[in-house]
Amino acid sequence: MDKAERTMIVMNAGESRFQLRACALIRSNGHILIHRVVGDPCWVLPGGRVEFHEAGAETLAREMEEEIGSLASIGPLRFVIENFFELAGRRVHEVGFYYEVELLRPLPFDENDIVHRVRDGSADLEFRWALPTRAALDQFGLLPMPLRNLVETMPGGIQHLVRRDVAAGQLS
Repeated sequence: MDKAERTMIVMNAGESRFQLRACALIRSNGHILIHRVVGDPCWVLPGGRVEFHEAGAETLAREMEEEIGSLASIGPLRFVIENFFELAGRRVHEVGFYYEVELLRPLPFDENDIVHRVRDGSADLEFRWALPTRAALDQFGLLPMPLRNLVETMPGGIQHLVRRDVAAGQLS
């Protein structure tokens, strides 16, 4: 699809937003890849918003090429998380698909430092490896929170969770 024709699946309605995301579970040396916008306190798994007429796996293949510069082998869907939270005064309803992914050109490995940086639109992103333990992922503030336990335990099959932030749950 031509870049000018691409439209992310995002709907804004007053103070609310809906978005559909696809995210990657990428492993190396017993660690998992996480990323954030430079300066943000919280980290997330790499990925991005799904575009119209694009499957979640296609989104990840595109995002890995755009953000990491690597083709990727997209594996099975592992988690579906319906996430309700507040961000910048807006109530957000996000549905996230989380897939196993293998980069065909892996990123360097350093367990203590940023291994990749890229400009994505108006945002500067940084990537690093983290131990897939609840304690380590808590230190990085990995979001959404259910991922912290899921990544550590990696239960079989496809897991579906609903997560409501306390603040979002109090909004009416």
